[in-house]
Amino acid sequence: MVVEDDALIALDIVGLLEDMGHEVVAEAADAAEAWALAEDGRPDIALVDIRLARGVDGGALARKLYDRLGVRSLFVSGSITDDFRRSMAAINPVGFLGKPLSRRSLGEALGAA
Repeated sequence: MVVEDDALIALDIVGLLEDMGHEVVAEAADAAEAWALAEDGRPDIALVDIRLARGVDGGALARKLYDRLGVRSLFVSGSITDDFRRSMAAINPVGFLGKPLSRRSLGEALGAA
């Protein structure tokens, strides 16, 4: 699942994932849409931007996905701070990747998951 509010970045991430042989089961631009799709599809991993549309914190979505569905998140953002990393430690994230995203960094993060 890809949760990204910038359509061009989302398209790039989906393309990278599919080129690497992964199936993207859902795409969402905001937390409400992502939650509804996750409940229906139960993705293996959610790639989540920290700052989502409508001012929603991607960390709150990731916590909900983990606590209620057991879905781990890989954060993809230009806004990753040490405080954010510490605040997300309890939900066992797959990792944290800065933007712009590269095929190599994404592959390494997913391989470690």
